[in-house]
Amino acid sequence: MPLPQILDTGDGVTIDRDLALEATHHILIAMKLVLELPTLRDELHLDLADQHVSEILGGDHWRPIAHELVNAALEQEASNG
Repeated sequence: MPLPQILDTGDGVTIDRDLALEATHHILIAMKLVLELPTLRDELHLDLADQHVSEILGGDHWRPIAHELVNAALEQEASNG
């Protein structure tokens, strides 16, 4: 299911999907640089990415959306080569 244009968990904060996706992409790049990894495709690193993105978005209640953003960013990265 594609993410809606406006992301909202009902906490009074809404975030534009495209901006959140761009931020997620930058978080993944930073994680790969810090961890010195070519990719974050294993379960441990994906879980860590979900956690970081959800914290930046506003907390654990953002975790399902963060997971979708991480997956979308990785798919976008894979399609861009």
